[in-house]
Amino acid sequence: MIDSVIKYIKSLRFTLLIISLLGVMFLLGLWIPQERMVSPEMLAKWQLSSPQVVAALQWLGFLNIYTSPIMLGLWGFFFLNLSLVMWQRLPLLKKRIAISESRIADPATASGYSFRASFPLPADLDAATLVSRLRRNRYAVLGDGSGFFAVKNRLSPIAFALFHLSFFLVLVGGLTSVYTKFVGVLEVAEGETFQGEVERYVPTPSLAKVGPPPRVAFTVQSVVPQSVNGTATGLKVKLQDARGEQTADVNRPYHDDHTTFVVDNVGPAPLFVVTDPQGKELDGAFMKLHVMGGAADVFSLAGYHFRAHFYPDYALGKNGKPETRSREFKNPRFVIAVEHQGKPVTTGTLAAGDSLAFDNYKLVLRQMPLWVRFSVIKEQGLSIIYAGFAVASIAVIWRFLFYRRELMGVVREEEGERRLVVAGRSEFYKTLAEDEFRELIEKIINAGGRKEQ
Repeated sequence: MIDSVIKYIKSLRFTLLIISLLGVMFLLGLWIPQERMVSPEMLAKWQLSSPQVVAALQWLGFLNIYTSPIMLGLWGFFFLNLSLVMWQRLPLLKKRIAISESRIADPATASGYSFRASFPLPADLDAATLVSRLRRNRYAVLGDGSGFFAVKNRLSPIAFALFHLSFFLVLVGGLTSVYTKFVGVLEVAEGETFQGEVERYVPTPSLAKVGPPPRVAFTVQSVVPQSVNGTATGLKVKLQDARGEQTADVNRPYHDDHTTFVVDNVGPAPLFVVTDPQGKELDGAFMKLHVMGGAADVFSLAGYHFRAHFYPDYALGKNGKPETRSREFKNPRFVIAVEHQGKPVTTGTLAAGDSLAFDNYKLVLRQMPLWVRFSVIKEQGLSIIYAGFAVASIAVIWRFLFYRRELMGVVREEEGERRLVVAGRSEFYKTLAEDEFRELIEKIINAGGRKEQ
């Protein structure tokens, strides 16, 4: 019974069945709204309109179809089938690698050999020296002058198994990446610590189907924009984590817990404080403002709204309007427009340490640190995929550069002359191999009758 089940699982019919079912599941995933892709409000409306349908889909796990027990079970059977097929090929592989004296035959009549030739032998070249020279040319040889069988690159069939293994690794790595992939955007200011909190990502990140979000903790020590002649060339970020000081920039991501943090933007994160006439602080906070490239951002303190424009290298233009001379942070200033209940109150320009008076209050710019934005991607299967491609590359190189060649031969008398009669074949490049066989035998013969040690 067990043998019959295993035989069916490793059959081609079962392979086609599993692939077909996986295809159906992927199509259903495109057709059925997935819980992680729709808002709670939309899901609630669907439940009200079709309660039985939604209940059935939830019971089957089809609202999260790619991580449903059925889908995971199908993947399990797929890999079991693939593993059994690979295991089934091992005896065939072992048989192809093995050589035995039963392979020795008459080269003149042996079937399957495209190259056949006969070479006269010098009187001083004995059969033992001939066989020894074949071995020195990296042939494994069985037999002697009365009949021999020789193989070069006898282990080349292993490359076939390695190629199947690479396919297995790439598939496993791809699935691992798909199911463990986390994508998010994180903004952290200088001096701020990140402890891996999911709610810190903006907006809500795309969570992994399987596994936790990145377990990463670090503190941003400094953010230094770099530019040459007013042109931005880089963004250097120094971090402190459990391993010590780390450095990241646009072309050098920060890595931890299978997660890549790519630096992709920067902006000011000023500390604004509202004070009363006596200087008492009424409200204040660090604000991560998105004001680069001329964009405006709005923040609120003490019941007032403040519209901010930022100029990294502030100057007044010919028309008296503020502008930035370059993208370098040489003279950073904010132009703040104060509003209350939808009405404008006042406008002013602030550098670090400056204040703006409005309605018996003051808006004080205490500090002007920077924030940095990271694009965060976690994929645990990438190393497996890279290993798979590396194994595939080794397999292809091994298979086509170190391909198998076979020679069989015998030393016999023909018309009163000692001759070496040979037959040869190769897996690839048959014409080139025939030239190689001829050159090899002529090289061995022309080396003279000196005996090999």
